[in-house]
Amino acid sequence: MATKVFDIDLSKKLEPVWCGEGFDSFWILVRYLHQPLGWVWYSLPDVNIPMVSAQQLEEAIIKNLGQQLLNRMMGQEISPLASQNPPLEPISIVVCTRDRTELLKQCLKALLNLDYPKYEIIIVDNAPSNDATAKLAQTLPVRYVCEPRPGLDWARNRGIQEAHYDIVAFTDDDAKVDGYWLRAIAQGFQQPEVMCVTGLVAPAELETDAQYLFEFDYGGMGHGFNRRIINKERITETNLLWASSFGVGVNMAFRREIFDKIGPFDPALDVGTPSRGCGDVEMFHRLVAKGYTIAYEPSMLVWHTHRRSRSALWRQLSDNGCSFGVYLLTCLNNKTVNSSSILRFFVYDWLGGWIISRLVRGYRKLPRYLIIPEILGMLQSPQAYRASQITAKNRAASYAN
Repeated sequence: MATKVFDIDLSKKLEPVWCGEGFDSFWILVRYLHQPLGWVWYSLPDVNIPMVSAQQLEEAIIKNLGQQLLNRMMGQEISPLASQNPPLEPISIVVCTRDRTELLKQCLKALLNLDYPKYEIIIVDNAPSNDATAKLAQTLPVRYVCEPRPGLDWARNRGIQEAHYDIVAFTDDDAKVDGYWLRAIAQGFQQPEVMCVTGLVAPAELETDAQYLFEFDYGGMGHGFNRRIINKERITETNLLWASSFGVGVNMAFRREIFDKIGPFDPALDVGTPSRGCGDVEMFHRLVAKGYTIAYEPSMLVWHTHRRSRSALWRQLSDNGCSFGVYLLTCLNNKTVNSSSILRFFVYDWLGGWIISRLVRGYRKLPRYLIIPEILGMLQSPQAYRASQITAKNRAASYAN
C-alpha cells in the first residue's frame, strides 16, 4: 500500500481528510502560518473507513510533535513568515529541462499560480531532442530559451544570463513549488550579506518502495526545520566540504551579483556531463569558501518527485558516488580547501564515515546492496573528473562565437 503525502497548516481550521485512493497511511507536513514545524506519520486503523476526522488528525499531531509543536507555535523557535513583511523584490525563476515536457507541465502549473507581485519564469531547454517543450512554452506566459550545450550547469548559466531581475531562483521540472515559495525566498534575503537561500525539499509522493527507501532510509533531500546561517565563521573545514548539507539544486536562489564575484556554475559538473551531478554542491561550497553567506529557510518549500523504481534509484546512488568524488577533485583543483584537509575528509569522513560504516554496521533500514552503487560511482570519479574537464572545454570551444 502507498502513503499519502500532504501538508496541514495549524493556523487554519483542521478538516477531515479523505483516505481512499489505495492509501493506508499519511505522511503529513505540519505547518503554522506557512512555517514547517515537523512531520507526522499516521497509519489508518481501517482502510475501509473512507475518512479521517479532524479530531484524529489533531491527536496524531499532538502525539508526534508534542512540546516541540507548542514551543514553535509560541514563537520560541520561529518567526512566522506571514507575520513579517520583507521587501518583495522581483524574482527571476529558472527551470532547466530536457525532454521531460509532461513533468514540466505540472511544474509550471504551480509556478504560474504563485502568491507574489512580480516575477518571471524562464524555461531553459537544454539540448532538446524535439520541439515539444518549445511548443508548450508558446502556450504559456513564460520565456523560452534553448541552450544547445548539453549539461545542467550550462543551462543554469544561460538562465542567469537571461534573467531580468537581481534575484534568480532555480527549481527542477520534476518538482512542485509551494504557493508561498517566492515570499519565503524574499524572507531569506532580508539580510544584505546573504547571497544564497536554500530551503526544504519534501517528497511529493511515497507510492513505491524505491521512494520509501530514498526518503526514509537513505535520507531524502530534506535538511530540517530550523533556519540557519552558513558561513566560514560558523563551520569547520569538514562542514565546508559537506556542502551537500547546505541545500539542494531543486530549491535554491541567488543574488545575481554573486556570479560576478565568484564565477558561474561549473559547466564540467552536473547532469548531462561525465561528472553526473554536484554542480549545485560545488557552487554552495565555493560561495561559502570565498567568504559569502548562505541562509537556509525551511519555509522555502518544494515538493520533489523521487525516483519511482529501484533501477532508477540504483542509478541515482551511483551518480551520487561519482559526482561527489568529482566535486572533491574540483575543490582540490580550485584550492578552496588545502589538499591535506581534502584527503583527510575523503578517508575519514566520506569513505570511512559515510560509505564503509554503512556497509559494515548498516544504516537505518537501507539494504546494504544499495550502498554498492555509491561505491562503484566513487571508484569511477577520477576518470569522470578527467572526462568532464575535457568535455566542458570541447563544448565551450564548439559553441564559441
